[in-house]
Amino acid sequence: MKKVLLFLPLFFLIGIVAFLTVPLMNKEALSPTEDWQDKPFPEFVGKNLLDPNARITNLSLPQEPYILNVWGSWCTWCIKEFPILLKLKAQSVPIVGLTYSDQPNDAREALSRWGNPFTLVIDDYEKGFLIQTLKVSSAPSSYLIDKHGIVRYQQKGYNPDFEKDFLPRLEALRKAP
Repeated sequence: MKKVLLFLPLFFLIGIVAFLTVPLMNKEALSPTEDWQDKPFPEFVGKNLLDPNARITNLSLPQEPYILNVWGSWCTWCIKEFPILLKLKAQSVPIVGLTYSDQPNDAREALSRWGNPFTLVIDDYEKGFLIQTLKVSSAPSSYLIDKHGIVRYQQKGYNPDFEKDFLPRLEALRKAP
């Protein structure tokens, strides 16, 4: 009986570790990303990163299919994704940027350092409305939005095949009535 009591703290510790780590195995429980597919992009009013006096709303967004890319200057995966986005921009793909937990000056400096693949950049730093509404928990995250403002595809995280995943879908949306 005394030997069992000696191991009681060990069993207690194992129980606590299991209690704390089992929820960590469910990735979506930690970072719930709402499925926006086939839902309208949320109504918003935000700042324009490149013109802080200007406001951006849903009416400012492209009236054709476009990609919305959530990024941050601090994000190493975003840095890896920028060359892909710049290549898409060169192919006349409209891409709207949405800053994620990024100081505006840092974001502007990053764009001048890496190049600017965006037709428009929403500065969501101050209020974080879009980031919270979309339930973004990591960058990069990207959304393909049709000409009616409906999200048709979303991707969380860096994808080296970004172009192959998005371009065919974008072209199909361009041809849709």
